Formats: sequence, structure tokens, C-alpha cells
Amino acid sequence: MSIWIAMSIGTALMFVIMLIAGRYLKTDAWKTAVLSVVLAGAGYGGAKLMYMIEAGGSTAGRSFFGALLFVPPLMVLAAWLLRMPPGDALDLCAPGECIMLALLKVKCIQDGCCYGRVLTADGVRFPSQIVEMLHALLLCAVLLMMIRKGKNRGRVYAWYMILYGAGRFLLNLLRETAPFLWILSAGNFWSLVAMAVGCAWLYLLKKKTAPQEVGL
Repeated sequence: MSIWIAMSIGTALMFVIMLIAGRYLKTDAWKTAVLSVVLAGAGYGGAKLMYMIEAGGSTAGRSFFGALLFVPPLMVLAAWLLRMPPGDALDLCAPGECIMLALLKVKCIQDGCCYGRVLTADGVRFPSQIVEMLHALLLCAVLLMMIRKGKNRGRVYAWYMILYGAGRFLLNLLRETAPFLWILSAGNFWSLVAMAVGCAWLYLLKKKTAPQEVGL
């Protein structure tokens, strides 16, 4: 399966998941379709850019953290052009990205990348690709549930960054990785960045919506 076939299937799956989420947010289907295409392009470009940062300019691979961290500004712009709340656009993107990630883990299995650490003397490895795929699917279900309940409207993407970052940090400890910054691998470093950004995002939103005290 080529990357373009994987991206095409992934975009279609993202549209379906985002359409489900859009029903709870009362988003027009055509806007969801546009966002799914924009998300696919922005995610792929972001993943390429992040890999170039990690690998000193090489374009031979992709880093999913590029999609996670670079997509929000572009989706805010897309939301403005579509005349919809930016928070809703980002909420739609969160479970969509998870589905794309799960599919790309199938591509990882095919390509023989993202190996887990060797666990036994006879060379049995931790099935990192499969576990990360299941983690992405579980996270997709959790985010859809959050959207359905409606209590975190406009905050789902921030929670996505925190939850994905935390899960990826732990799973990265069981992957074969090379140091990127000090003793941290690239995955662990960007996981911490994602969690920090997500927490700061939630804090700023909470501060923005908190009732202001009126002085006498």
C-alpha cells in the first residue's frame, strides 16, 4: 500500500468520523468535507516538516507530531474562511486525526518501521505498531464521547494533545528510539511539548471564560 493510497483511504475515514462528530456540533456536512481534505493536506505537510526538523533536513520520513502540533493554526484559518467557530473545527479534527494515525500504523507494519524494543533473548519484540494503532482507536472513541456529551466544546483538541502525548510518551519507552534532545527521544520530547501546550490551552480557555470580579 503506497502512502497516497493510505492517505486517500485515511481522508475518507476521517470524513466519516468527522461527520459523526459534526452531527453533535451541528456542523454542515459540506463544511466537514472541506475540513477533512484540509486536515489531510495540513497533517501530511506538518508530518513532513516535523521529520525534517528531527532529521536535520531529510524528507525520507514523517513524524505524526507535526500533524498534531502544526494543524491547529491552519484549521483556525479554515474555520474563519468557512465562517464557523474555530473551536468546533478543531474539535472535529481531533478524532479524525486519530483515525488517520491508526491507518498509518498499518503502513508502519508494512514498511517495517516504528519497531518495538526486543523483549526476549530469541528476539521477540514489543508490538508497538499494533498497540499504537489500538491506542489511536481508543482515543478516537474517547474524543467522540467527549464531543457527544458537549461539556468540553472547544476544548477537545487540547484534551487530544494531552491524552495522545501522555500515551505516546509511555509507548515510546517500549520503542527502539535514538536520543533527540539530551536523553529524550524525539517522540518523548514532542510528547512533553504536546502535553504542555494542551494544558496551557485549557488554562487559557478556563481563564477566558471565568467570571470576572467586579470592583466596588
